[in-house]
Amino acid sequence: MVAASLLGLAAVAQLVAILVYFGPGFTQPAVAVAPPPAEPVATPGATETAPAAEGPDELQIQEVNARVAELLAEAERLEGGPVAGDALVPLEEAATLQPRNPEILSRLGSLHERLGQTELAETAWENLIALGPDAGRFLDVAEIRLRVLKNEGVAEPAGEETLQLRDQIGLQPGSSLGVVDLKIDDEEDGGVAMKNLRLAVKARPGEPIDGRDVRINVTFYEMLNGEIVPTMSRVQSVWFTTPVDWKNEGIEILEVKYEVPRIGPDGGPAPQYYGYLINIYHRGQLQETRADPVQLQDLFPPPLSDLPAMDQSAGGMAP
Repeated sequence: MVAASLLGLAAVAQLVAILVYFGPGFTQPAVAVAPPPAEPVATPGATETAPAAEGPDELQIQEVNARVAELLAEAERLEGGPVAGDALVPLEEAATLQPRNPEILSRLGSLHERLGQTELAETAWENLIALGPDAGRFLDVAEIRLRVLKNEGVAEPAGEETLQLRDQIGLQPGSSLGVVDLKIDDEEDGGVAMKNLRLAVKARPGEPIDGRDVRINVTFYEMLNGEIVPTMSRVQSVWFTTPVDWKNEGIEILEVKYEVPRIGPDGGPAPQYYGYLINIYHRGQLQETRADPVQLQDLFPPPLSDLPAMDQSAGGMAP
């Protein structure tokens, strides 16, 4: 009995101890559980980034190009009409649509010159020059035309004995054609040294010029074995402006390229470049001579008359 009582008391004591240990404060052991993805919290003042704006689509570009082509065609028609100034309206609209179009700027510059609007013409040529290489073939034309407008063309040769009088339009009295700007540069073409001569030839206002009546001779000279001789090297010429008819503003630009020889005609040392001589004829009569150095005019005096070549590719002219 005593033993049984003791065992009973021990069991009760264990039960009480268990109840005390696992009492009301009992919790399950912590288990690491990955939290759900956090919802984005809106930052005050933050807005959703909009997609980048797309440029004009291909259809819009085609529509603009088509409209510009229509405006240029209309301007050309109006320029040939009784009031050439009417062509400014379509040209200015075209310039609004494509302000960096070199052809439009060139047309504007030429038309302003024709209308006697010198300041507007200068602005058009300056805007064209500002395009740089993007102006393409129009860049050289713009530079020459701007120099002519600002009277910054080539000066007359120094020396009283060679001084030539010119009238208010830049031509020699009595001449129908004359050089009003001249520039020569050194350049390379495929590793070949070249001389690039550009000259602006102006017609007397109000005098119609038929290209078949014009002959322009450009000759390059070299020093060979102590003697000044015409070159036997390759010379090419091309008109920058077409058609070559001296209408509207009355200036056409000719480019002549001379290939600097690398060897002599007999395989010996190459001759040295000496200079050039330009002779302009109209209806067989000499209009003007330009030379650099000026002594070439005395060494190789041009004939006062010459028949124009009729079978040349540049509108019957023989540069």
